[in-house]
Amino acid sequence: MKKFLISSLIIVFSIYFLVEFIGDRLIKNILQENISSTLNRDVSIEKLNINYLSGEARAKDVSLLNKKFDGYLLKIDSIAVDLDAFSIFSNDIIINSVLLENIKVNYYFNFSEQIISDNVRSLKKDLENKNSYSQSNKYFNIKNLDAKNISLSAFSLNLNIQKTIKLNDMNFNNIGNTSKSRNYKDILKDVFVDTTEVIKEKILNENFLERIDNFDPNQLEDKVEDKLKNKLKKLF
Repeated sequence: MKKFLISSLIIVFSIYFLVEFIGDRLIKNILQENISSTLNRDVSIEKLNINYLSGEARAKDVSLLNKKFDGYLLKIDSIAVDLDAFSIFSNDIIINSVLLENIKVNYYFNFSEQIISDNVRSLKKDLENKNSYSQSNKYFNIKNLDAKNISLSAFSLNLNIQKTIKLNDMNFNNIGNTSKSRNYKDILKDVFVDTTEVIKEKILNENFLERIDNFDPNQLEDKVEDKLKNKLKKLF
């Protein structure tokens, strides 16, 4: 009897170790790979802890890296998730709530070779690309998502612009990739379109146009003509 109890305890602790430690690491790697393939950008998750009994999960330091610019486009300090624990092992994952806190968005842009390039438009194109897909066959639905304490920083080295502003908290309901959900890619595209409008209104304003007027064309490989500057003014 004593041997049976000892054996049972060993099995229980072994299963607990596998689920809590190896399981978290495995799921973290799967999440990183799937989100990276979907967004066509490297995604890193520093730490992930999942309570498989309660269905609560917490992630720390989640970053979405840029493709053509250094650093990250998006960084989230913490993510708290409350989901249906039993749905983790099914094809349809039901997520009751998601809380994103302390979100930092970096908008990088350059004015070079008579072209303005940034790190947001390419992501928008990737989200619109029908060929991008997730490596997982899982479906998910998030009933409620809150994003709080959001800051947006705009950087341009060659125009010497650096400015940070606060954005309003965001709330979304019923998003995911099921037939009954609001498509999460469409939501992301709308968010980036709205963010671009905020950038134009609050950051790329008269001060930006003044910098364009005073910008030394010798810093560019091709000189910027007055006609191009007038077109830029109409765009903004």
